[in-house]
Amino acid sequence: MKNEKIFLRLMWIIALLPFLITIAVYGRLPQEIPMHWNIHGEIDAWYPKFPWAFLMPLTGLGIPLLVSVLAKIDPKKENYGRFKETYVIIRFILVAFFAVMQFVVIATSLGATFIKVDTMIKLMIGILFIVLGNLMPKFKQNYFMGIKTPWTLADETVWAKTHRHGGFVWFAAGFIMSVLAFLPGLITAGIYFGLVLVVALEPIIYSWLKYKELH
Repeated sequence: MKNEKIFLRLMWIIALLPFLITIAVYGRLPQEIPMHWNIHGEIDAWYPKFPWAFLMPLTGLGIPLLVSVLAKIDPKKENYGRFKETYVIIRFILVAFFAVMQFVVIATSLGATFIKVDTMIKLMIGILFIVLGNLMPKFKQNYFMGIKTPWTLADETVWAKTHRHGGFVWFAAGFIMSVLAFLPGLITAGIYFGLVLVVALEPIIYSWLKYKELH
């Protein structure tokens, strides 16, 4: 990947920034901060600012470290070099996701009213599915990332076909979810979370069917 070092440095900056911002505004945060919203975008769970104000920043910092370790201990670690660029992008996207989530938590805690939290979170998840769906066909067999079923891990052809199919399903669902994020109502919310179940279960069933077809 061209300019990989620059890309990784940018990832670490994005990972560190929420942590530094949280420290800077920590004294201004209320003793309890919002950490969960219902489907109407209403806060329904408050937690003590320590340690919960640092949950997202620490998660964002931990992800790059964790995935680096996983790549080294995976029994199929030799395959990571075959999708190295994709692996870097995924780390970057996940770090950015938690950075934005922390921005939402901090801004809401400080009384910001310009953020429609339910829309923001559902849109972010939709975009995450779009990006991962686009990258998924590039995944190579491994034990930590992708659609890991007994059938995809047993057969590289099943792995490849499942990830091409699953990538399309995730991309399409992510696009629909991104649109639904702007539409209110319980029915819309039901459809949204129904799509989450589809992207979680449908590729698993597909991998089993494809394995039966080939064997």
